[in-house]
Amino acid sequence: MGRVLQGDANRPVPGIEIVLYALSPDGTPGLRRTQSDAAGAYAFEGVSGATNIAYLVGARYQGIPVPGGRIAFESGQKSASADIRVADLTDDMSRVQIREQTLRFYREADGVRIEETFAIENSGHEIAYVTSPRRARIAPGLSATLPAGASDFRMPLGVIPDGLVREGAAARFFGPFYPGMQDLTWAYRLAGGVETPGGLRFRLTFTPAVGVETFNVLVPDGFGSFDAPGLANAGAAEDNGRSATRFSTAKPRAPLTFSLIAPPARVDPSAIAVHEVEIILNADDAAIAVSETHLLTVSGSGLLLGTPQSPLLRVPIPPDANDLRFGSEAPGLEFSPHPDGGVAVLGSLPPGEARVQIAYHVPVSATGARLVRSFGVRVPLLRVFVADTGRLSPSSPRLHRARPVRTEDLNYLSFEAFDVAPGEEVALELDALPPRRASNASATKALALIAALGLIAWLVLPVVSRDDDQAPASSQQAEPERSEREAIYDAIRDLDHDFETDKVSAEDHTRLREELRTRAAAMLRAEADGDSAPSLAAATAVAPRACAACRVVAAPEHRFCASCGAPLEATAA
Repeated sequence: MGRVLQGDANRPVPGIEIVLYALSPDGTPGLRRTQSDAAGAYAFEGVSGATNIAYLVGARYQGIPVPGGRIAFESGQKSASADIRVADLTDDMSRVQIREQTLRFYREADGVRIEETFAIENSGHEIAYVTSPRRARIAPGLSATLPAGASDFRMPLGVIPDGLVREGAAARFFGPFYPGMQDLTWAYRLAGGVETPGGLRFRLTFTPAVGVETFNVLVPDGFGSFDAPGLANAGAAEDNGRSATRFSTAKPRAPLTFSLIAPPARVDPSAIAVHEVEIILNADDAAIAVSETHLLTVSGSGLLLGTPQSPLLRVPIPPDANDLRFGSEAPGLEFSPHPDGGVAVLGSLPPGEARVQIAYHVPVSATGARLVRSFGVRVPLLRVFVADTGRLSPSSPRLHRARPVRTEDLNYLSFEAFDVAPGEEVALELDALPPRRASNASATKALALIAALGLIAWLVLPVVSRDDDQAPASSQQAEPERSEREAIYDAIRDLDHDFETDKVSAEDHTRLREELRTRAAAMLRAEADGDSAPSLAAATAVAPRACAACRVVAAPEHRFCASCGAPLEATAA
């Protein structure tokens, strides 16, 4: 919740559309809308207070999007607030100043990709923006020139803002420029380099943006040689996780000429391997949000290139997937549809490890869902985590159940598969569960199983012995005893899982587990001695005593509690 305020007078603004954007850890976005009331206030009800969900709030004022702020919940926090400050529009660009222009280089298969970022300050109190009809008469806040040969012009998220106008090599931005500092970024490709023993050589001419105060070039370590008369070496810098060297000049007045040698690179799909894939699933009533992280390793030396003809990696996507999104912490990567289906990973990767993240939704019906995954390369380890929301019951013939994972907000059922072959299909069935009952189902199930096992042994064992009077006693009893013992082991595993996922209390878990263990131990001793399995009453009669003071279970030979030291009651004869 919060308010929409205008200007330094904090005047409330009614009737403004407010947008709340949520991004969960698995990359699943959410979008909610509302309007400010007569007092400029707004609120979103029923929002998750999970600490690992990021919220961004914004508004649209006079046709211009206005960013608000970031909202994050702390543990146990029930509400959060953020005010959105809007401002009147002006087409006066006199207070807009280009503080910095920064260039970054990324190796491509046939050249380099150049990314330009402009740090822009609007020192006024109004949003500077020139509407389309007035752009012929008013100069833009940002005027830049792309180098000759630039192609494949792009902006973040693939969205070209309305205020950006391109005419040939000229790029002009008419806003909006919000009060304070902001960044504007675009990228393009340059081809036509000359192959040399040291790599691909380019000779480039750049025209700095009009009025820019500082011009920077960030050259990543190992990228090759860089020479630019008029730019001073400003030393080491950290750039998007890459170590780089900064070259800089203040108030450039003329075009700058660079000599750049991009490092040698190779196209070798066999040099990339996937050593783990992690999949996280979160379900709601309509769909299952799937988030995949592929951990890659690049062997050898030098940059590895992925081209449309020979991508670094192909990731098949389920045919019913929708709302596909992807990303990577590696700045040289990009994604494209693969001709054979799925996603192709393109761009460049240095030797070492990298991560590729893909997210999508698959539909869920009243009976559940089925997720089938396959991969273009061998996957040594596949890990799947299913949020235990009580909606779905996961099972798979290929995935083995592992210990559940508990986070601050959710428990995740965990599954693993080893050595998944290329093209092998790994299916996960997600059957819909009926609503949970309020009673302690786990404790009831365990107690019923103990009684049922005793009844089964009483009913089955005499029948088996009568069927073949000539067979040895151990052979007559082996199969039912083994089945009963395996059932007890399964019950212990289920009980441990229910305790780890907070479905059964610690007190019930300790008591029921000891009863099951006592029964299993008695059966093993009877089998070792060649006797028949003891009855349920006999098994529970030798159950360990519990301390009356602290309820810790004691060994039969103890006279005092090992935990608190209190004397123990004698065991009934």
